Amino acid sequence: MLIYGEFLQVPLDTTIRDCISSFIEATSTSAVSSTPCISCAREMFTNDTVTIGATSIPNQHLLKPNTPHAKQDLLNGMVIYKPALTGDAATICMECLRSLQDGKVPKFSLANDLWVGDVPLELSCLTLPERMLIARYFPAAYIVKLYPRQKGATMWDDSYLYRGLKGNVATYRLDPRQVASVICNDGSDTAMPHPPKILSATIGITFIGPKGLTEKTMPSMFRVRRTRIREALIWLKNNNPLYADIEIVEERLNQLPLDGVPEELLRTARYSSDIESVYREQDGYVPSDEQEGNKTTSLYHFELKSCNRCNFGTKW
Repeated sequence: MLIYGEFLQVPLDTTIRDCISSFIEATSTSAVSSTPCISCAREMFTNDTVTIGATSIPNQHLLKPNTPHAKQDLLNGMVIYKPALTGDAATICMECLRSLQDGKVPKFSLANDLWVGDVPLELSCLTLPERMLIARYFPAAYIVKLYPRQKGATMWDDSYLYRGLKGNVATYRLDPRQVASVICNDGSDTAMPHPPKILSATIGITFIGPKGLTEKTMPSMFRVRRTRIREALIWLKNNNPLYADIEIVEERLNQLPLDGVPEELLRTARYSSDIESVYREQDGYVPSDEQEGNKTTSLYHFELKSCNRCNFGTKW
């Protein structure tokens, strides 16, 4: 196809200004702001939501909960996400709105048996080992790898706790029957908490780098607090049908630390000096400290760099 005209013609000033304005508009604070959906509770880009009157939501009967619960926030019988409601105005994402307009239950709506309520403090504050000690099922084992943030580190400095340690967590499928045989020698699984030996069967820790770590230098994510375990079990027994038949055994609780890292984790922690293997794994997809502009020289900030099908995505 023959095109008549000047090759690579310089765009007009008005065209340049229009492109810059469009870019600024598309990347402005308002363009990337988010707001929750009253139906599915997801944080969505504001541009992907609409604000309508709460009484104007179409086919409201589709948002009635399949499984009612006394703690649900209901509006005209609909189970809603309350932070998305301001007075009589509600924000709803376009996906949920289209489903309702088509007479369908929105796939991600709370009413579609996706409501779980707020996680109580008794459960939200638990560490990984504490969760394992009160779990009814063990579908996965957690493998935690920790290594120095600073390349070339030759020792752990206790004066810089939690400032120079990186790590990642991977999960692997477990056979629940095998785990049950380890913890239920008497054939009963109603005694709680589980014996501390369950920790060595479900959590593996590997330190890659210099040796010489002590219990006090273990990241707080491995601590177990006896009081927290007791409070969590009491709440679960009173509120979760799966725990209604458990027996809270004081003898089991007394096997746990008042506040510390269990011996079962300390004894099974492994050490490796092959720190170069970690750096080889990172090459190409994990920025180095120099690339991040980080001049930290200490050795104990633990940062989860990756997470494989588990709920650890925060910094410690």
